[in-house]
Amino acid sequence: MRRVHDWFLHRGLPLVLTRRVRARKLVQRSAPMVSAVGALTAVTMLLADVTGESPDYGYAVRLGGIAVVLVAAPFVLEVLHRLGTRVGEALRRWAAVLVMTIFVVVMPLTVSGWSGAAAAEAPAFILISLTAIWLTYLGFGSIALWAFRFAWVQLGALGTLMSRALPLLMLTVVVYFTGELWQLSARMTRERLWQTIGFLSIVALVFMIATIRDEVGALRQDRSAREDPAALLVGTPLESVRADPATRTPLSMAEQANVVAVMVVAQAIQVVLFTAGLFAFFLALGVIAIPDDVTVVWSGEQACAVGEPPCAGTWFGVHIPIPQTVVHTSLFVAVLSGLYFTVSTSVDPLYRQRFFDPLIADVAVSLAGRDAYLEVERHQTRHG
Repeated sequence: MRRVHDWFLHRGLPLVLTRRVRARKLVQRSAPMVSAVGALTAVTMLLADVTGESPDYGYAVRLGGIAVVLVAAPFVLEVLHRLGTRVGEALRRWAAVLVMTIFVVVMPLTVSGWSGAAAAEAPAFILISLTAIWLTYLGFGSIALWAFRFAWVQLGALGTLMSRALPLLMLTVVVYFTGELWQLSARMTRERLWQTIGFLSIVALVFMIATIRDEVGALRQDRSAREDPAALLVGTPLESVRADPATRTPLSMAEQANVVAVMVVAQAIQVVLFTAGLFAFFLALGVIAIPDDVTVVWSGEQACAVGEPPCAGTWFGVHIPIPQTVVHTSLFVAVLSGLYFTVSTSVDPLYRQRFFDPLIADVAVSLAGRDAYLEVERHQTRHG
């Protein structure tokens, strides 16, 4: 059954599996997520220190060493897992413990400068580690990896829709050169900007969930009569299982949430890529087209000093050679455009053909596999 379990995890449906299966080797399975968070944190802190006014190069070297180890950790863990031997599994356990130790112990000591303040930093890192273990139990990593692979394969659909969204881009360019928007962005703190982005993201997420939940309901009702489950499972570990349609059980709440989650995350990745592309475009446009003195006039802000350009911006503590107002304005306009993109994808027929239809077809295979898996479980229960 291990091949079947791996098949469901690979397809982003961990909640189809039993709790006992999902609880296996949680520390080893959550170590890649912890190492990714730790590496990203270390790199961000490293760049923030190096780009600051008085960098501490010894501190930067320590962070760089931690980042290198944590970046390499997921690859080492995967190689040890693929060995499939007792020695490989033992080394994988120790490697996972090492990753957790670096994140929970070494990183707080490094951040605090190897002082007693590490005790104040450690709870946050411990909480992140426990959250990673809990998300691994829920299968978040499996869902995210499947959604990213699918979104990457379907990247052409994003290019198609971006070409059809050129009228929107022209409109947002006009809005971008509005003095009132620059004044708002200059007076908006980074905290308030992230709150605004969070609110717009929640609106987009609720819209995606509502749309995709209807898609899943239609998939379960309509396709079950039109498609042969045996044909869908050809080439899978469950192709030899014949599930009786009469015994097919409805999706549980957890399974429904899982199916909706993989589709929402797949679409959300494309929305994020679209928004990030627009953000980079507007940053470049602001740097190229808008002189520093015009930035000061539009935003109504003061320069860092008389005769000096506007104050440089920051990105997660990393100093960048772009005015802060340009960063805020570009991010705000890009997120608004991303919200429009989210809504337009649900009604654009070409996007549905290029992205949604393959996504629904892929999920149909997963649901057919779920029915076959439950048939195997029932058979084992009767004869166990």
